[in-house]
Amino acid sequence: MSTVLFTRRARWQALSRRRPAPTLRVALLASYTADPLVPYLGLDLHERGLSATLTVGPFQQVVQQCLATDGFLAEVRPDVLVVAQRLEEAGEPGAGGDAWATELLAGAEAAVTAARRHGALLVYVLPAIPAARPSGPADAMHADGVAASATVVRQRLRDRLAGDPWVLLVDADEAVRAVGDERAHHPVLFRLAKVPYTEEVFARLGATAATLVASWFGTGCRALVVDGDGLTGAAHLLPALRELRAAGVRMALRATGDGCWSDGDAVDLLGVLDGWVTDDRPIGAQLAEIAEALDVAPAQLVLAGVDAAQLKPPSAGPPSAGPPSEGPTSERPTSERPTGDEPTGDGPAVEGPPRRVLLGADPTAWPDELRAARLTDRLPERRWMGGGTGPLAAPAELSLDDFVAGLDVQVDYLPVVADGVAEVAEVVARAHDFALTSAPPAAALAARAADLLAIRVRDRLGDYGTSGLVALDRGADRWTVDVFSLSCPVLGKGVEAAVLREVTRRAGAAGADEVVVRWTDTGRNGTARRFLSEVDNLAPADPRVRLRAIHASDDRTTGVRP
Repeated sequence: MSTVLFTRRARWQALSRRRPAPTLRVALLASYTADPLVPYLGLDLHERGLSATLTVGPFQQVVQQCLATDGFLAEVRPDVLVVAQRLEEAGEPGAGGDAWATELLAGAEAAVTAARRHGALLVYVLPAIPAARPSGPADAMHADGVAASATVVRQRLRDRLAGDPWVLLVDADEAVRAVGDERAHHPVLFRLAKVPYTEEVFARLGATAATLVASWFGTGCRALVVDGDGLTGAAHLLPALRELRAAGVRMALRATGDGCWSDGDAVDLLGVLDGWVTDDRPIGAQLAEIAEALDVAPAQLVLAGVDAAQLKPPSAGPPSAGPPSEGPTSERPTSERPTGDEPTGDGPAVEGPPRRVLLGADPTAWPDELRAARLTDRLPERRWMGGGTGPLAAPAELSLDDFVAGLDVQVDYLPVVADGVAEVAEVVARAHDFALTSAPPAAALAARAADLLAIRVRDRLGDYGTSGLVALDRGADRWTVDVFSLSCPVLGKGVEAAVLREVTRRAGAAGADEVVVRWTDTGRNGTARRFLSEVDNLAPADPRVRLRAIHASDDRTTGVRP
């Protein structure tokens, strides 16, 4: 990880500890582990004036979580829903990418349904073209090759989503190509934690998504403020400033004192400026005045200068000759504005600029640096026309039950031998969302290996291998399940119910008449608690066996406490 990215992650951690009042609730769902995206997206949103809380849902459960009426999204109640799917998790591409299209369009359709239900803005990440090419260099010659199939799927997704005014599209392929295949992918981390990309890719995805979200919420750049402190050679800026002004961006200048006008080049700026503030007040107060005078939100200001990160302290000397007095924002306000970072009772909070463009040491490069900042990016005017190819299914027709039934999920149960304890212990340690208790140590599991059943899961999308564990305390009349853990990729596919039905079948065959699932609240196992709250509705495989869930602290209680 580069020093720049490490610094940004550290800034986000510090910001999270301060816990500023959030303006947006952002939920993230992906077919992979998307947690590395959080600091970059969160910090980029904050720098654009949109403080946000970000919550990541279980990975590889896009359709299940989007179509469920309770669960993760119901808890988060997002204002913004970010959904990212990769083609690599969608199984084989099929002829012309049809199989890939079926999977990803189902996810996109489910995401639209969830966004509509929660009144959220949907940010959908178009999948990158996979780097793996089974045919090698000959892939380009195959009509059904990886690149060709991926291109078809990406276009079908764009056709479905691009016209919807409540959907923003971020292209993961652009981020991967900008970084380069060799530096974009992280195969070792993907094997260990299902994190497919390097920090550079997540940083680019976060920056792009934040820019689009800020534009959608109206906090994109509407005014450029030139920082006059230390600015020399201002005439070099004029070509780029005229271009920005022609594109509708307002112009202003701020400086500490009037000394900036002593530079003859600075006077050349007067022809493009809408106003200026040159005094000894803190920068936050100056920018607040500029925003009010230009009739834009403070978050819509962008500050550009040669030393924007380290502004000069207020000048103690007498002011130099200033500009003409008729400048539209040259007057001081009649009342003093607050100068701290916290709100006060008699004025709005005054903060630094939400975004800065740092100009380099070479004034001749300033126009190109301003153009590279893409301050004129705007969302297109859109009116929903139904998409070019149409949705895979209308939102009302998309059913979670139908989706799960079409997966052809197969569940196998295997005894755990001594050599296999370490593998199942690792699965249990990672299964935070669906677990009955905190993960027991491997030694405790090894001591009761005879009680353990490893759960293996596969469906038409792939083989997930060992995906869970159940531990059974087999009494003569009553079996107790005190360990039941499942990994995220298999949740919401009916595996939970299938395992308990299998346990009741085995208990009935052994002569027991009751199966009890004992659970505790770990603070993270909300998925398991919700499932167990409806366990009374689950028909056991053997009708002679009673199935119930019990809180570990109260064996007399039937059902699950809220």
